[in-house]
Amino acid sequence: MANSHRSIQSKYSKLASEGFVLLPGLCGAEFVQRILGTAQGRIDEVMSALGSREIGIGSAAGYLEIVQRSPGRWDLPISPRRFETNSKELPWWPLVAAVLGDDAEHSFSGVVFSEPGSPAQYWHIDSPHDHAEHHPAHALNVLVALHDIPLEMGPTEVAAGSHFLTNHLRNTSLVSDELVYQHAGTLPGLLVEATQLNKPEPRVEPLTAGSCLVFDDRILHRGLANRSNRARYVAYFSYRKSGYCENTHFESQRSIFDLS
Repeated sequence: MANSHRSIQSKYSKLASEGFVLLPGLCGAEFVQRILGTAQGRIDEVMSALGSREIGIGSAAGYLEIVQRSPGRWDLPISPRRFETNSKELPWWPLVAAVLGDDAEHSFSGVVFSEPGSPAQYWHIDSPHDHAEHHPAHALNVLVALHDIPLEMGPTEVAAGSHFLTNHLRNTSLVSDELVYQHAGTLPGLLVEATQLNKPEPRVEPLTAGSCLVFDDRILHRGLANRSNRARYVAYFSYRKSGYCENTHFESQRSIFDLS
C-alpha cells in the first residue's frame, strides 16, 4: 500500500510540473482488444451513416457522433457503458482522483483514428485556464494506445510545462480561441514570457499497446502525421473536476442519424 501511494504521488508530481505522465503497459491485452473492437464497430456504424457527405474541420462543423479534428483525423465519442467500463474502476482512476478529487466526473470518452497520410495537427489545448493565477488541473485526458504506435504512425506529442504558459488570462498577448481551436501560429516557443528562461520542450515517444498518456487539459499537444499505411487508433477517457463545465470538445447539436 505504501509503495502504491508513493507511485501515485510521483505521477501526481510529474503531472503538476510537466503537465503529462506516460504510463507504459498500464492496460492488459484483453481490455485493449475489447476497446478496439467496440471502437471499430462504432466507426463502421457512423461512417456508414455519413456516406459520401463531407465534414469540415472542428467541433462546431461536425456532428454529435463524429468530429474531424484535422484532415484525416476523426474523433468519435463512445460512452463508458458502450465500452463496457466503469470510469472509477479503470486502472488510471487513482491518479485521476488524486489530481481532480474523488468526486471527479467523466466528461468524454471515445476513439480518435487517423488515416494513413494524415498530416500533423497544429499545436492546441483542449480547454482554457479559468484563473489568472496558476491553479491545479481542472481536467485530465487519458489516451490509451489500442495497438503499438511507432513514431511513423504519429503518436501524440506534448510540450512539457506548457500548461503554465497557455494562460490567456495572465498573458494578454494570447488569444484563447487560437489555443483551443487549432491555429497555425500557435507554437510552444511563442508562449514564453519575458520572465521565463526555458521554452516548453516538445516530447514524443512510441507507444506500446495498452500504454496510457495522461495530460493536463491545458497543455499544448498535437497528433503527429501518420506516415504509415495503417490507420492509428487511440481511445480516450476525459475527466473534469466536479463543477467544472467548460465544453470545447463537442459543440455541434446536429446528429448524423437525422440526415435524410
